[in-house]
Amino acid sequence: MINKTVSKFSIFYCSFSELLLQKIKILLLLAVFTSSSFNVFAQNSSLISNCSDFVAGSNSAWPYVLVATTIADGSVSQGAQTFTMNVTDTASGTNIRVAKTTANGNWFFGPAVALTLGSNSITVAAVTFDRTVKFQFSSGDVEFDALILNGDTSNCVIPPPPSTSSLISSCSDFVAGSNPAWPYVLVATTIADGSVSQGAQTFTMNVTSLPTGGANVRVYKTTANGNDFFGNPVALALGSNSITVAAVAFDRAVKFQFSSGDVEFDALILNGDTSNCVGLPPPPPPPSTSSMINVCNDFVAGSNSAWPYVLTATTIDSGISSQEAQTFIMNVTDTVNGANVRVYKTTANGNDFFGNPIALTLGINSITVSAVAFDRAVKFQFSSGDVEFDALSLNGVDSDCIANITALDEYDDVYLNTFPNPSYGDLFIKSNDPIEFLEIKDFSGRVVLEMTPQKSNAHIQTSQLKKSLYFLRCLINKKWITRKIILN
Repeated sequence: MINKTVSKFSIFYCSFSELLLQKIKILLLLAVFTSSSFNVFAQNSSLISNCSDFVAGSNSAWPYVLVATTIADGSVSQGAQTFTMNVTDTASGTNIRVAKTTANGNWFFGPAVALTLGSNSITVAAVTFDRTVKFQFSSGDVEFDALILNGDTSNCVIPPPPSTSSLISSCSDFVAGSNPAWPYVLVATTIADGSVSQGAQTFTMNVTSLPTGGANVRVYKTTANGNDFFGNPVALALGSNSITVAAVAFDRAVKFQFSSGDVEFDALILNGDTSNCVGLPPPPPPPSTSSMINVCNDFVAGSNSAWPYVLTATTIDSGISSQEAQTFIMNVTDTVNGANVRVYKTTANGNDFFGNPIALTLGINSITVSAVAFDRAVKFQFSSGDVEFDALSLNGVDSDCIANITALDEYDDVYLNTFPNPSYGDLFIKSNDPIEFLEIKDFSGRVVLEMTPQKSNAHIQTSQLKKSLYFLRCLINKKWITRKIILN
């Protein structure tokens, strides 16, 4: 359906010519943006030489520098300064050393330390004076897949997306069982939980793979007299598996025991709490930025096979509003094998009038049928449904067949702000709740950056991305929030 509220807003603030000019500018801007291609994409590792977190050093023996703090930072510079890097390739060997200023303002250079494969970390202790602290590197040919400086994670590498499945044996929700036949245990409640333990205890698991020979689960619980009770083994099956242990009137322990750790699952819920052992839910598909006449429900079937698609502007039943001027605007991105449009309208005496066919062209196409002094029908007829468009307006009302890129998602209980927007190098993201996961997609729907901030704010250095329009999508409170961002 077409949003009439937007139409009233647009008409109120803009003349028709201003609105059309605005749309044309936006379309041209998008065309410029989307013509750019990327030379840097989201990646799971980086070289020091390719990472913008490192600046050029003045000493040729130490050409790459990671600045932890400077005297200009004031009291902040007095705190402990820590870097951690997980090295995946040291090339031909690389050293690191600390450079810092002392209380009297002189420079101190620490001894060279060889970087090793795996985690490397250095902490420079806190002091009681303002100072500069830098970490200097002898080579830029060091590959790493994680870099943290004073608690801030580098954007030079993108961690792999969280796994969408897990094995029982690799999930920390399961503890070791004392019985070798039931080596993995999911603890639902214990006697120490008090009255909470008396409630019903439920686990639900969606199993995606089972080991050869299968796997079983059974219930363990304590009874009213404190004895142990073991339920019968139940075979786990592919798909959803669920067991509920009924509520009682005494404190007790309830555990679910598993015969194998080689059970793969993509969902696990224990008493309403979702496990963190599996990844986040998949994001929704990216918003459509174009449509075709034959898939857009704004068009109805025509009775003339030569004009099979019809956009109804008004009917006689609309009364006095049908007398007004009727306008359609379409920005065509692909006409395939060519297509025409013509006007159908009823005249003052009730007869049918058909206008001459007009060829649709790439870009803006617009027809206005003048106002009259009688009630009438006006329709725009199209010779083909194989016309692709990325903007369609009928009497000032935008079609919902393509995404409204100015306001994609709105939730009253979720705040998400991006600034500056347009961004010129740094993008700051702030929410009222922790951002569980975020991704940036280009105009074609390709993911170019992913992060798992797990806090209410995030900082992205956008210099790694080309100038263009993107969609930022954040998972907040189990809701996907989308924002349009422009990188200049």
